[in-house]
Amino acid sequence: MTDQLPLIMTEAGPVPTAPSTIQQTLLADVAAQVPGYTAYLPGSMIEDISSTDVASIVQQDSARVETINSLTPFGANAFLLSLQGQIYGVQLNQATNTSVYEIFLGPPGFVIPEGFVVSDGAYQYVVQDGGVIAASGQTAQLNCVATVSGSWAVPTGSVTNLISSVPTGYNVTCYNPVAGVPGIGNETETGYRTRVLQAGLAASQGMARYLKTLVGNVTGVQPNLLSVQQQPNNGGWKIIVGGGDPYQVAFAIYSALFDIDLIVGSELQITNITQANPGQVTTNLLHQYSTGQVVFIQGVQGMTLVNDSYFTITVVDEYNFTLGINTTGYDAYTTGGVVTPNLRNITASLIDYPDVYEVTFVNPPQQIVAITVTWNTTAPNFVSQAAIVQLGQPALANYVNGIYAGQPMNLYVMQSVFSAAIASVLPPAQLTTIDVAVSINGVGVSPEMGTGIIQGDLEGYFYTTAPQITIMQG
Repeated sequence: MTDQLPLIMTEAGPVPTAPSTIQQTLLADVAAQVPGYTAYLPGSMIEDISSTDVASIVQQDSARVETINSLTPFGANAFLLSLQGQIYGVQLNQATNTSVYEIFLGPPGFVIPEGFVVSDGAYQYVVQDGGVIAASGQTAQLNCVATVSGSWAVPTGSVTNLISSVPTGYNVTCYNPVAGVPGIGNETETGYRTRVLQAGLAASQGMARYLKTLVGNVTGVQPNLLSVQQQPNNGGWKIIVGGGDPYQVAFAIYSALFDIDLIVGSELQITNITQANPGQVTTNLLHQYSTGQVVFIQGVQGMTLVNDSYFTITVVDEYNFTLGINTTGYDAYTTGGVVTPNLRNITASLIDYPDVYEVTFVNPPQQIVAITVTWNTTAPNFVSQAAIVQLGQPALANYVNGIYAGQPMNLYVMQSVFSAAIASVLPPAQLTTIDVAVSINGVGVSPEMGTGIIQGDLEGYFYTTAPQITIMQG
């Protein structure tokens, strides 16, 4: 009889038919086959039989609805979701180790083989693809992956120890010009369901969605660190990818039917140059430089004497460095200017014999976040401060680490996340104060005027751990 029941489709999808409707349909169907039939006789014998039949049909109807729901990633159980993922070519991501890009310096021609090991003193990292020291005296940025699982911050310039031996007479050093990418745990069912849904949209929504699907399938790529941004004024596309082997990422981009001529990297723009001794440059993004870095400047208007020149810089802070020259007598800076190299740009060469293709993407810079939450309550008794800390720290860390690359933090969301996390031991109605203070890379920051928004680097991502979150009553 279930084939005679209507399929009730709501905004939430198909829903089971009400038992009363099933009973009316059943009795009408029987009456049509047996003229004069009635279910309302003394003794309730027929009523008992019809109720049993209705219960059986209700179960069948519910099974029908569940089957329909399970055919989409929205309602599929874990087994069917896995099958749908395989159809779309989306596999459940396993845990990945922390990784870092490393530059090796030494005599030109010296080969850094795959498997070469470096360290920051606490963890060891293995070179994945190998490379060679070029005529400039250094390699390209080589991807290195930690030998143990886990998630931790890898600050810029912290991986400087060679563990693998180097032949006597060869002076080889190394450092990481940018922060590493913390590892991630096994993908959650919710996260996998989201990726399967996105993969299903790829065919209907075109190239950008398809590109995200292919790059997102690369082992180690973190979904919240993947962005495909159309640049204004037909300026091409900027692809931000955090995690994953650079050659696999580049191949996924190349395979996405994407015109790689339209791909642009990150551009480190100058926003000011002072007339001072030494002249100081301010950039729009985190420059990620270390003192001693050689940079090239071009495109400046006003203070044109700095154009098309190399400078050995001294870092002042994350957005400022000095040029090592006296610019007091130069014309005043007005606008424009670009600084290279941009250390967040990663370029991989793909050999599709006999041709070679250069694919560039942006490795988002990491911004370490420290949080201090000061709270208070009207409740004379609550479980304990330790319980508040134990519940609040992981909730806040998950919020910060889940923010997509380039997106801001929101202090109001932090307050909401904190109050929801501790609700089991301290109801929100009993909270009188939740003050949140934030620092990024050790520098205290305030929200934009009149808002709770804290915007970091427009291509970067935020990262924190429980020990960097202080929660106290006050």
